[in-house]
Amino acid sequence: MKMAPGVFWGILFVIIGLGLIFRLVFDVNLFRVIIAVFLILVGIKILLGDRGIFNFKSRSDDVLFGERTFTSPPDNKTEYNVVFGKSEYDFRDIDFKDGKPVRLKIHTIFGSSVLKLSKETPVRIKANSAFASATMPDGNSTSFGTAVYNSKNFDSGGACLYIEADVVFGGLDIRTY
Repeated sequence: MKMAPGVFWGILFVIIGLGLIFRLVFDVNLFRVIIAVFLILVGIKILLGDRGIFNFKSRSDDVLFGERTFTSPPDNKTEYNVVFGKSEYDFRDIDFKDGKPVRLKIHTIFGSSVLKLSKETPVRIKANSAFASATMPDGNSTSFGTAVYNSKNFDSGGACLYIEADVVFGGLDIRTY
């Protein structure tokens, strides 16, 4: 009998999650319990697909188990999510409508994200990372904690780009061209 890839990965995640829970019966660690429950839910999602009670809805700005490139400039308060995937954001041509700032959030969990910005874009970046890598345009990076970057032409009173990035068990690389 030939097993579909979705069934295989679903069973694998459920087994890994259950194994972590059984190991935790003797030595309880909340972080491991959270990871175990997450893996079980991902496994069930893969097994059930769009059926069942674990019907996760993704938006057009989400990357789940895939790879995607975003080239259109973001609107204010846009939120991007990457889970078990890879994304590339090319915002070198961002336009500040009406001279107002643009705020966006990028969440990367168990994945990789690359953000491309123009050197002339006034930007403030706040990256939070946990067991991950967040690299700023000036070469600064953080693997656990917070890093803040302000471009040379950043002015909090004018039109600028505010980026809040969260990275967990993944990587975020922000580059200027």
